[in-house]
Amino acid sequence: MKKLLSTLLLSCAVSFAAGVYDGAKPLRVGPVSAYGALGTSGSKVVSISSGKQVTLRGMSLFWSDATGSPYYNSEVISWAAEKLGIDVFRFAMAIDCYKESDCSNNSDEKVAASYKSNPSGLEAKLDNMVKVAIENDIYIIVDWHSHRARSEQALATDFFGRMAAKYANVPNIIWEVFNEPVNDGMGEIASYANTVISAIRTNGSPNLALVGTPFYSQMGSCGGVNQTNVGYVFHFYAATHTLGAFKNAIEGCLSNNAVFVTEWGTTEASGAGSISEGSSKEWLDYLDGKGISNCNWSLRHETVGNKPEASAMFKGSTVLNSKAALNEASYTTSGTIVKNYLTSKSRVGTWADSITAGKHTGACAFAHASASEMETSIEGKASASCTYTSSDESVATIEAGSIKIHGAGVAIMTGNDGSQTVVNITAMPNQTFTQPNVTCRLSGSGCQNFSGDSKMQQKMNETVTIEGSPITYTSDNPDVVSVEKMTCTSANCYSYKNQQVWIASFKSVGVAHIRATAAAVPGYRALDTTVTFTYAKNVNSLNTKYFKNQTVALGSTTQVFTVEAHKVPVTYTITPEGYATQDGEMLVAGNVDATITIHAVAPEAETYEAIDETIMINIGAGNLSMIEGITPKTMANVSMNARMNGNKLVMTAKHSGFVTVQVVDMAGRTVKNVVKYVSAGSNVMDLGEVAHGNYFVNVKQSSMVKTIPWSNK
Repeated sequence: MKKLLSTLLLSCAVSFAAGVYDGAKPLRVGPVSAYGALGTSGSKVVSISSGKQVTLRGMSLFWSDATGSPYYNSEVISWAAEKLGIDVFRFAMAIDCYKESDCSNNSDEKVAASYKSNPSGLEAKLDNMVKVAIENDIYIIVDWHSHRARSEQALATDFFGRMAAKYANVPNIIWEVFNEPVNDGMGEIASYANTVISAIRTNGSPNLALVGTPFYSQMGSCGGVNQTNVGYVFHFYAATHTLGAFKNAIEGCLSNNAVFVTEWGTTEASGAGSISEGSSKEWLDYLDGKGISNCNWSLRHETVGNKPEASAMFKGSTVLNSKAALNEASYTTSGTIVKNYLTSKSRVGTWADSITAGKHTGACAFAHASASEMETSIEGKASASCTYTSSDESVATIEAGSIKIHGAGVAIMTGNDGSQTVVNITAMPNQTFTQPNVTCRLSGSGCQNFSGDSKMQQKMNETVTIEGSPITYTSDNPDVVSVEKMTCTSANCYSYKNQQVWIASFKSVGVAHIRATAAAVPGYRALDTTVTFTYAKNVNSLNTKYFKNQTVALGSTTQVFTVEAHKVPVTYTITPEGYATQDGEMLVAGNVDATITIHAVAPEAETYEAIDETIMINIGAGNLSMIEGITPKTMANVSMNARMNGNKLVMTAKHSGFVTVQVVDMAGRTVKNVVKYVSAGSNVMDLGEVAHGNYFVNVKQSSMVKTIPWSNK
């Protein structure tokens, strides 16, 4: 298996309102407005409110690690909803760096992108994707994308409980609490699922919860979860798994339970190898016949590094995460099969009829209307002889038959005869602009010669947006940085040589804001944004060969100081006094073990910035307790102890949870920052990769904080 997505007016208004979360609301009409939150009834996935059977079709995103992350993007999901007609997408949240997810490749990057290492980052990403689901009126599967969730039960229970409370009133959510169990029996899986889903229900979410089944969710058995609105997961890859081999297992489960295929592929189980179009069609015909919802693996481009993924939707090795890029994308063989399937089943044009069924009739009814938010009105649709009530006046209202556009979204217009019509005002996306902020220094660092006139220049990245609209740049402070179109003539121009491009010229120290504007193009807003260009003095610093954290011998004389830095006098303060003195460039150490700090300051010069640096020096064996402000102390530390043992941090936690460990050098710079999930009891973290020197280690769990002085020898 893959080892690596009026009464009716009131009811409609409630359906739309239920999808609002943190300012997000539906911007188009989709399945969530038609069905609301989902649950189960016998063998069917159903609308909780109406009891109607629901079949969803969509895409799974790839693991949310370094490979799949670029596609966790609002434009990607909006594009898939509009162009592929997806009803649902799967948020495949990578929990840890597993061998199954190719952890040997770019493992540091993958670890950093996992939930265990970066919970706040993944939760922020989920928050954004929930908003995107709401705006597109489609469902999102929140997938604990793990093969060993039972060993992560405490972490999963905490996550799903908090997310259920956060999204309790969001009907778009579907929970998938275990992606693909590997070595767990159904009884063990059910025990885990009962605990996790209980946390979901306790925190207010009744929404559909999906549970993986034994051996990569191949449904060797199912059942045993005693919670409400539970379905069981089946996964298949058509070139490996035939319908004939698994049909009986699926139908056995369907006799008492709902089934949801949260991941399927046209390829072999590895996600690579051959593609079976015939087996894929046989499977899809079967799923459609049974009304089983499904998500294809996966919405990404084919090749990352040197590794191709045949199950990917798009050809090539380029990230495609803008609508413009996706519109020009080429599909893989698998992607073509999936695109044809999804578009053939798309119900994009039918949802408005679904939510006004039985009411879209009468003298005041008119054809469901849509327009861009860039327009001011829609004429010739509504009846001038009728009056209408809008379910959302921030979207549209009707005056004397003219539909007045106020903003993006969906409004149901109820005529005075009780008829209902949907008006959908579509949001216009921004054009793509990639120019970063720029800092150029007097030395020429950050600048180049592009026009042949000056080396203090920077070529603007773009003369037109990706969407094709010409960009105009203007500076609010042309005495600092001017910007104009020039012929790019130097070797630094590369493919732009001898072309007219926008070039910024740095003139005097200061800050300028460069405004970029471009006219609207079909489907996209006008561009109007700014970037900051800074012309700065050179960085002044002391020679780190001498001025550095170090240990010196008792009674020794060591070069530490620099009398001047770029002809600017430097002043040093040694704290505490009496343990060492400055003699020109030399530090003369006393004969007592001590730890001192040396603070260096130098004023700003004509071409150099000011200096403000601090180092720490141990004399002999050192004595960290002498340094004011770093005496070990515990703040509200009633359940956690922490200490350094050599280069290892030993923590004893009373309860499991996330711990933040921050290593700070004597200049106040953070040299290492780790968020780690620890179990109750003793835990050890190796900090051996931190360079030799003197540090403070700050350990925080919930409100408990401990600061530990650490001399890493």
